[in-house]
Amino acid sequence: MIFILSGEVESGKTTVLQNFVAEIRAQKIRLDGFLSLRVMDGNETAGYDLADIQEGESRPFLRRTGADDWQKVGPYYVLPGGLAQAEKIIRRSRETDFLIVDEIGPLELEGKGLWPFLKNALFNERRRILVVVRKSLLREFLKNLAPVRIKMIDGADAGSLGKIVNDIKNISVKIKFFAYFREIFEAKEKDVLLSPGARLREVLDLICDTPVRRAEIFAVDELKQHLVVMINGSGLPAATGLETGLKDGDVVSIFPLMGGG
Repeated sequence: MIFILSGEVESGKTTVLQNFVAEIRAQKIRLDGFLSLRVMDGNETAGYDLADIQEGESRPFLRRTGADDWQKVGPYYVLPGGLAQAEKIIRRSRETDFLIVDEIGPLELEGKGLWPFLKNALFNERRRILVVVRKSLLREFLKNLAPVRIKMIDGADAGSLGKIVNDIKNISVKIKFFAYFREIFEAKEKDVLLSPGARLREVLDLICDTPVRRAEIFAVDELKQHLVVMINGSGLPAATGLETGLKDGDVVSIFPLMGGG
């Protein structure tokens, strides 16, 4: 799931994020990422520093002066050291629950800047990432993300970030239905949110919300014999069966046992 925090330039998005980081930490969620902090030279913006959320250190990221062979966005040069640190953070974040990237700009939409090492994380359905995108670039960025699941957050609404804490703490599992199960469950697929550590039995209990649906899936408390249930394209482990644990991004497929001769 990708959360997109959008707002106008200099609308206070980073300040909202700083408060959000404190709230995430209070929930014991493993967090990584970086914030973009403006650096002033008198009344003029001299550039931006990259603030490493996990290590608590900042380093120069964008400045108005630089070498001719450095990447450039608007009036700013991208400092190689800052870019290398951003890459390190994004790669390191694979071991955490949530990644914050502040922010995506014109350079990334051209396939430069952060994009070469960020794109794999964005297209990984198991990742939870919040990216900051200014409103003027939002439409083009969304085109690049299709068909990734996204949730929009208004940067002007400080309270909206707090509402996604439960989404971060939960895991998302996709259920796919085949053959006549599509009619019974009135869908080809459904996305469900579960608590971390949820088992297959829990997700099946959740979708069997009527006696008719439950009768098609369960025989008392076990799976009916005419069913085939797979997780990520593999059959259920014999040792765990309905007690098989699920992870964020798992796909559970349900279809009838096909016969033939």
